Amino acid sequence: MVTNGQLILLLVATLLFAAGGGISLARLRGDRPGLRLAAKVCLYFGVCAAVGVLVWHSIYRGQWLPLEDNFDSLVWLGLLLTFFVLYVQRHRPLGGLDWFIMPIVILLFIGAAVLGRLKPEQYRVGLWYTVHTVSSFGGAIAFAIAAAVGTMYLISNRRLRKKSAVPGPNLGSLERLERLSLTAVTLGFALLSISLITGLVKLLHEGGKTRLGSNWIASPKIILALCVWVVYALVLHAPMNPSFRGRKAALLSIVGFLLMVGVLVAIQFMPGGKS
Repeated sequence: MVTNGQLILLLVATLLFAAGGGISLARLRGDRPGLRLAAKVCLYFGVCAAVGVLVWHSIYRGQWLPLEDNFDSLVWLGLLLTFFVLYVQRHRPLGGLDWFIMPIVILLFIGAAVLGRLKPEQYRVGLWYTVHTVSSFGGAIAFAIAAAVGTMYLISNRRLRKKSAVPGPNLGSLERLERLSLTAVTLGFALLSISLITGLVKLLHEGGKTRLGSNWIASPKIILALCVWVVYALVLHAPMNPSFRGRKAALLSIVGFLLMVGVLVAIQFMPGGKS
């Protein structure tokens, strides 16, 4: 169960991330060192607050295993995306990356606050189910990154076409953005394939005993997951087909992520969504 104190601390982390994002956007009017420093301070303090939420929640439950319930899952996803931003900006800075990923982190934290009071989904003992769960969440993180970078690609491409100079940090070269997006899609596609295979074997083994019932093939969760796999298969093979490179691949990355969000909604709210 999530306590009010944990929700308040999570709200503090969310507000810090929102403040950092707002300060970072202010750099569009002028990329001043003071704004960069303030944005970093908000980001690092937000990370500390989010980590504090996880530690507090783990101590309260007496269990340190991550991804055990809705609250843990969404906060962990948000933190992993944040760590990705910190890593990229420290080693090979990419201007504006936080503008596109941090809103996703904020939405994940809001989702954790809303869904955290629902009954937790308990782990089922067994390596197979653990692999299925971890690969599902890992794939979701990779696809979120691919969608954010794909959005950056479309904006940069539009600027170059119109030859419009915009003040503030550069979003990065199209080549680098395309390479980063393809890397994220490759990782996410591999994890999604593992998730689908382990989930399919589980369904075939248990048959109609799962919550999806005997007609599991028609479940929204299964249909949307297969659609996500097909979309990212097209993106992944874009280098082999020049007609699917660049803007088309970026658009497909975004569409695939929206379908992934649909899978998460199906799991949480639709009848028979949870297996």
